[in-house]
Amino acid sequence: MNAKERYLAVFDDDNRKKLDHVPTFVQYLRPEFIRLHEEKFLVKSLPFHTNIPGFMEANYVGFESIFGDVHPGLRVNRVKVEDENGKKVAVSWNGQPTSKRFGYYKKGLFFSLDNFNKVRETLRVVDDSLEIKKSLDHFDVISPYLFPVIGAGGIFDTLWQSMGFKHFSIHHHKNSKLYQELVKYFAELTRIKVQAIIGATGNRAGIINILDDIAFKGRPMISPERWEQDFGRYYKEICSLITDAGMKVQIHSDGDVTDMIPILKKLGFSGLQGWEGGADPITINEKYPDFVVVGFGDISNVLPFGSKQEIFNHVKELMDALKENQHFIIGPSTVIYEGIPYKNVIHFTEASRHYGKY
Repeated sequence: MNAKERYLAVFDDDNRKKLDHVPTFVQYLRPEFIRLHEEKFLVKSLPFHTNIPGFMEANYVGFESIFGDVHPGLRVNRVKVEDENGKKVAVSWNGQPTSKRFGYYKKGLFFSLDNFNKVRETLRVVDDSLEIKKSLDHFDVISPYLFPVIGAGGIFDTLWQSMGFKHFSIHHHKNSKLYQELVKYFAELTRIKVQAIIGATGNRAGIINILDDIAFKGRPMISPERWEQDFGRYYKEICSLITDAGMKVQIHSDGDVTDMIPILKKLGFSGLQGWEGGADPITINEKYPDFVVVGFGDISNVLPFGSKQEIFNHVKELMDALKENQHFIIGPSTVIYEGIPYKNVIHFTEASRHYGKY
């Protein structure tokens, strides 16, 4: 099996029986990690080439799959809106300031219908089919060695970030008109992106991952019941679009998503990438043996601070819990960042190959 076949086999009742080892996956390697270890990467060689940042480096250190991007099939203009002090600030499609000085989790400015409508009015669907096909053509060339799992942004985490958590909490509690309109807007963006991929390339991608952080460390961000009430019907439609096209669908989330799994399965998700913040692999395997698990490698303590033996022990524990039913793709729970030693990443992938053999 090659890298793409191995990843997709985990989602297939017949093909998973043919697996030779547990597949490996990484969300991405942070640019700071790559720069820190640039000299190590320069002396490596691979049987494929790509200009996509981080792809070759991910394969250098032993990963077989990674998130990949394609053009979205839509455009939303940058628009100036007023912040809470009346100052004009340029925001993107997600209501967040465009200036880099605001940081990754910028405080979104969709706290009023006026601000939101100024941006929403610029939304337009565009034909990105040629660019999407080019991306899939390139992915087909490299996927025997490194399989790009195409991701599309989701609904929930973009919504709360678009408002800022204070405003999100207020409007979520009130179930306000603004909140309801934002749910529809971000659901529409996700649907357009998925339809653009399907319209351009059919089922060639094999799987689509919806990126949507829905949990804190230890629990979901809102109650599972309310999450299903507000977002369920949109995700059910999106999952149906993907599965009707002949592909699998998984979701990404940070945090402990254990309590969300029954709902995710009901809506049509076949698996989840992430698993951190207290999620127990033994419990997950026992309660949801047919749900695909991607990740679970501890990037908070074991990978950044563990010895080689501790990393090998950690991987063995995960394999003992999740390997047998062949619904497991091992990887870090989130990204490889600069605080993780290079040698520990190598230890992790070496241990995954050692204990992951079928």
